[in-house]
Amino acid sequence: MRKLVLPFVILLICLSVNELSAQNKKLEFSSKLDLLTRHLWRGSHSGTAPTLEPTLSVKKSKFSFTAWGAYSLDESYQEVDLYVSYSTKHIEISLLDYYCPTSDFTDSKFFDYDSDLSPHMIDSSVKLKASKKFPVSILASVILYGRFDHDENEDQRYSTYLELAHNFKVEDKNLSASLGFTPFEGYYDDKANLVCASLYLHDSIKFSETYQLPVKCGLTLNPAKERVYLTFAFKLK
Repeated sequence: MRKLVLPFVILLICLSVNELSAQNKKLEFSSKLDLLTRHLWRGSHSGTAPTLEPTLSVKKSKFSFTAWGAYSLDESYQEVDLYVSYSTKHIEISLLDYYCPTSDFTDSKFFDYDSDLSPHMIDSSVKLKASKKFPVSILASVILYGRFDHDENEDQRYSTYLELAHNFKVEDKNLSASLGFTPFEGYYDDKANLVCASLYLHDSIKFSETYQLPVKCGLTLNPAKERVYLTFAFKLK
C-alpha cells in the first residue's frame, strides 16, 4: 500500500507547496451543514436514520483541505473524512482518509493505521471536470488501504469506482445525473457491474424575499444489489 500512497502524497505536497508559496493568495475558510434523510455513497447506504453532515474547509488558490463528517440521528452510523485536493479548471486530484468508527468507538482508535481493526480507509481520486465542449465529468477512484476492502485472504483489492456525471436544466430546474461502475470484483460488488444510477433535482424552499433554503431530492438505484433509494436533503448553510 505504501508504494501506491507515497507517490500520490508527494505529488499533492509538491502541488500544494507551490500554491501555498503564492503570497498574494489569501486563505479562504468555509463551512456548511446538511441534513439528509439517508446517507448514500456510491450506491450504498450507511446507518438507519437521517444524518447531519457538517463540512469545514480551508482553501488557498488551487489547494484545499477539508474535514467532512456524518452523524445519524439514531447513532447507528458516524464518519469523519479528511482529505486534500488540488483543483484546476479542468482536473481535481484528491487523497482521502475515511475514518469510520463504531457507534461507541470500540476498536476505533483514530491513530490506528496498522492493526487488523483499523477504522480507516484511504481512497484516491482523479476527476476530469465537465466543460462546455464536453459537459460530462469523469471520476476515477481507487481504494488504496483499509480492511473494509480486503478479500478472504486479507489482501487489499484496490477496488475501483468510475463515475460519469452530468448537470443540466429542464425548463428552469437544475438537475444532475450520474452513472457509477466498478470494473472488477471488490468493495462495490463481486464482479464488474453498474452499482449506482442517480437523478437529482436541485431546488429551494422560499421563506422570504431574502432567504431561500436550498434542497435536493434524488432517486438512486443500485442495479447490482437491486436497491432503490428516494432521498431528500436540506442544505442548512
